Amino acid sequence: MAVIILFFTTPVYAADLYFFARAEDILVDDVFVVEARLSSPDELINVVDGSILFDKEKLEVKELSTGGSVLNLWAQGPTFSNSAGTISFVGGTPNGFQGEELILKTIFRAKNIGEVKIFLSDDFALFLSDGKGTRLSPQARQLTLNIRARPAQVSPRDEWKGFIEEDITTPEFIEAIISKDQSVFDGKYFVSFFATDKDSGIAYYEIKEGERDFVQAMSPYVLEDQTLAGGVQIKVVDAAGNEQITEAVIYVPATPFYKNIVFWAIAFLIIALIVYGWRAIWGRQKTKG
Repeated sequence: MAVIILFFTTPVYAADLYFFARAEDILVDDVFVVEARLSSPDELINVVDGSILFDKEKLEVKELSTGGSVLNLWAQGPTFSNSAGTISFVGGTPNGFQGEELILKTIFRAKNIGEVKIFLSDDFALFLSDGKGTRLSPQARQLTLNIRARPAQVSPRDEWKGFIEEDITTPEFIEAIISKDQSVFDGKYFVSFFATDKDSGIAYYEIKEGERDFVQAMSPYVLEDQTLAGGVQIKVVDAAGNEQITEAVIYVPATPFYKNIVFWAIAFLIIALIVYGWRAIWGRQKTKG
């Protein structure tokens, strides 16, 4: 199982990343969904890192959804910039994945008429779960769409709103555990939590310590009450507003360390730093070239 990623391997091509849109006839002001999907029939993928580019003059991102994504741990959660025309993320899965899987859903609004393309950045990378962190540069298929003018009598369509209205399924917690490690957070207690949502996707988490109010939080979260006297509750809310609450429990290592979320939470902090280092190296190499 790969955790540490090495960056001086020769890129190979063994996976195909492509985009899929259900909407066929797109008019100005329509809101529609584009899925980024990865096909890797032969290789076990551990981490996906890079950016998706789009025409900022003709499209704008309304929001991003990880609902149904095979990536379930994020060193850098999906973010977007409409001014730059970019969507960026670093995500992975502990056991790796193989086959054809959903990576990310992007909810776009059509701004202006004309042909638009959605494609990958040059530095988009995959890393294998092979014990060496072999880097792959995926074969990329861009998506070309044509946006037409809206007739005066036709109202805008919102594909995402319809999807949200149909989502009545609550997110599901995988784990919510309290732990501490002398190597991180100065040895303080922290809580790691992880939930999945196959429909609209996780919108946010909230945490409640004892009698305090719920506050939004990201995992891992350093606890304010280091006595653990009042208990810790975690709430997860999806994009449709469905929610689930669970009680965090103190971590007892009943399973091998590499199968537990505490290990992967710490590992992904390390992966984030390594990936950013790789980006710096890659950038210098491109500058020299």
